[in-house]
Amino acid sequence: MNKNQSFNLLISHPSFRKLWVSQFLSQLTINLVNFSILTLIYSRTQSAIAVSLLWISYSLPALFFAPFAGSFVDRFSLKRMMVITNLLQSFTVFLYLFARDNIFLLYSLVFLYSALDQLYLPAQQASIPWLVEKEHLSSANGIFFLTQQASFLVGFGLGGLFLFLLGRNITIIFSCLALFMAALAVSRLPRDKTRLKSTIRLDKFFLDFREGYEHITSHPQTKMPLILIVAFQVFITILSVLLPTYTLKILGLNLEHAGILLIIPGALGALIFTRTLPLTLKANRKKTVIESGLLIGAFSLAIMSVLGFLGSFKVSLSVLTAVGLGISVASVIIPSQTLLQEKTPSDLRGRTYSVLGFLMTLSTAIPMLVIATLSDIFGIGAIIGLMSILLMAGFLFIKYRADYVLANGSWI
Repeated sequence: MNKNQSFNLLISHPSFRKLWVSQFLSQLTINLVNFSILTLIYSRTQSAIAVSLLWISYSLPALFFAPFAGSFVDRFSLKRMMVITNLLQSFTVFLYLFARDNIFLLYSLVFLYSALDQLYLPAQQASIPWLVEKEHLSSANGIFFLTQQASFLVGFGLGGLFLFLLGRNITIIFSCLALFMAALAVSRLPRDKTRLKSTIRLDKFFLDFREGYEHITSHPQTKMPLILIVAFQVFITILSVLLPTYTLKILGLNLEHAGILLIIPGALGALIFTRTLPLTLKANRKKTVIESGLLIGAFSLAIMSVLGFLGSFKVSLSVLTAVGLGISVASVIIPSQTLLQEKTPSDLRGRTYSVLGFLMTLSTAIPMLVIATLSDIFGIGAIIGLMSILLMAGFLFIKYRADYVLANGSWI
């Protein structure tokens, strides 16, 4: 089956289409709202640290709720979990209308929205293998990643245009309605069965979380792709924190131009590559695709780190580096996500994804504050150059050690 047949088959599948619509509307909402809040906070504070606190507010719930979230997801209906969380998130976004310029209230609402996401996202990811046959998993993950990038393009890339044409309040109301429609879409999924006895005990939640963690650590086939996903999400988050300062100080442009010059090209690069991914994975090992993504990402960040010294060429080159980063993200995260789903038993998927969320938060919360502070001391270019070196180290490890680790279950 060629790539177009695989994509078209999934899009024509009624249940998958409903899940897909819910994912798109949820992603569109969070990107629209985050861009609106990010620009508001940066315009008030002119501080990378204040922006990093926004992302920390979004990340902290994974630390507090991840040990419980996976257990909930594995014990209750995935369909009901997604419906309830989408509706509660719609109400949370509505409360943004009353926050106005109260930055600390905005942080609190971001925290609440993210707490609900700790239930929605594992349920959504666990639903893909429930609704999709194994041979179509890579295409399904490709569609979900493509949609994530498209919603990021609309929400972040065109967020400035939305705010200019509609205003902040209308944008928030639009986001509320989008989340309500997301809940409506998943409410029409077929009824799913709970896989575990739904006894609610605090000690059991921690035991379940530990079981998911032990499964990951004892199976290199799940541990390695999970580490890759976590590492790339950390990089994406750090770049998001540095984006306002990079746009102003390195490119010398207003924040609104970041969407056109950096975010849209990056999203388009990911979209184009994702469209060809099923054929690419058919002709190459997932490991080879991941290696290529790490190498492209390392070179893109290396160029990005020296753009400030390239005079009139820096703006045009920034577009090319953004495309490279988009391709890099797609070629690492999608194969890794597919491997993680293929190698995880169905009754452990919810707990595995809650561990994933927990580890991503643990890996980003402190580094975001540190990176924001170091960027003010050493400069944005130096930080991005360091990130390039780390990606190159990851490329060399995957190229020369990944097969050994997978075969022997040992890192040395």
